[in-house]
Amino acid sequence: MIFKNLVRTLFSILAITLLWLQAAQAQEFVWAPELATGKTLPPISALDQTGTVRTLAEITGEKGLVLVLSRSFDWCPYCISQLQQLVSAEEQFNAMSINVATMTYDPVATLAEAAEEHGITFPLLFDEDVRHVNAMGIRNLQYEPGHRAYGIPYPGIFLLDANGVIRAKFAEEDYRLRPDFSLVLEAATKL
Repeated sequence: MIFKNLVRTLFSILAITLLWLQAAQAQEFVWAPELATGKTLPPISALDQTGTVRTLAEITGEKGLVLVLSRSFDWCPYCISQLQQLVSAEEQFNAMSINVATMTYDPVATLAEAAEEHGITFPLLFDEDVRHVNAMGIRNLQYEPGHRAYGIPYPGIFLLDANGVIRAKFAEEDYRLRPDFSLVLEAATKL
């Protein structure tokens, strides 16, 4: 009897400790730590899927921009799924005078294929030499130059106002999990 009670107590302590550790880890994750709400994004000038140079000011709508940073529309199934969800949500953002755009390290030809395959007209930006991801401080550092995944960001979403000020950020620590666009739409109603 004493042994059973001791085991139950130890399991209870272990369960509480694990929950506390999970909560502590969740609180430690901060996506794009250098770019807090209220700051502006570094300047963006990048080719889109048509080969046209686009700036942040050009792609921002009357009230703002939803900018999705993705790993790849060529090989990442989570990014492709998120892109399809963005296509579905685009009309709702546009109705609020908020434009949408994405950025990956995919070359223009890959972005053009993705745009054609998914019927996309909004900008898919090519982060050449991953200069924007590096400037934002969101490059996944586990991949070295020469590796296929070198230059991918930790994925996430910025909600910017018309002046390029970050009004909200959405990201998950696990790249396989992506924030639901309903959360972004809810935040966008406050712009």
